[in-house]
Amino acid sequence: MTVRINPVARDEESAAFFDGTAIGEFRLLRRRGTGEYLDPRTVPDPGDDLEWTAAAGTGTVVSWSVVHKRARDGGEPERAVVGIVELAEGPWWWCRLDADPDADLWQLPVRAVFVPSGPDPDHEKVPVFAPAEEADHAR
Repeated sequence: MTVRINPVARDEESAAFFDGTAIGEFRLLRRRGTGEYLDPRTVPDPGDDLEWTAAAGTGTVVSWSVVHKRARDGGEPERAVVGIVELAEGPWWWCRLDADPDADLWQLPVRAVFVPSGPDPDHEKVPVFAPAEEADHAR
């Protein structure tokens, strides 16, 4: 299944994350003192001692929806799956899912795969979650 993503470019705050995706590594922010992984929506306190660290890149689908998108070429509308994955480290990640839009995805084990977000070299690779078995075979 081909997953199309809108082009993404890094900024200063996302550079370490995209350094990871460029080499096929899913990274999360973690508090050094406690080892707690931060939810991606967390705005860290200025005094937090944080580090970007490699995460497992695996999780379980907790919710999903099928989005109907107008086809770029005027053909049949496309159906894209978006969802929420509970990561192995605990935080929830909002993402695209490379999965059958007609399937029951509840508690499906998934793994991050990294796809180019656009055709230009400055467009970053982004994580898309695919069923773990399929993602393992694609490696």
